[in-house]
Amino acid sequence: MACVMSKPIVDGIEKDYAGTVRVLHIDARNPDNSAIAAQFGLRMTPTYIVFDQHAAEQYRSTGSINRRQFDGLVAGLLGK
Repeated sequence: MACVMSKPIVDGIEKDYAGTVRVLHIDARNPDNSAIAAQFGLRMTPTYIVFDQHAAEQYRSTGSINRRQFDGLVAGLLGK
């Protein structure tokens, strides 16, 4: 249920940060995605992971996403 409730927030993030932040949607329940789910340790859905420009994980959250927290995190990573 958290996936459905968070979709408008994630869609807004994708739109508002287009060209700056890349948003990837991975259905971890789909067997075709089992390798990438294992690689990133996706055990619960939804899981949100933010990487910096060097592909180092900076943030991980499961469940509903907090837009203000995400905006602050991105601003910090972008030096704004």
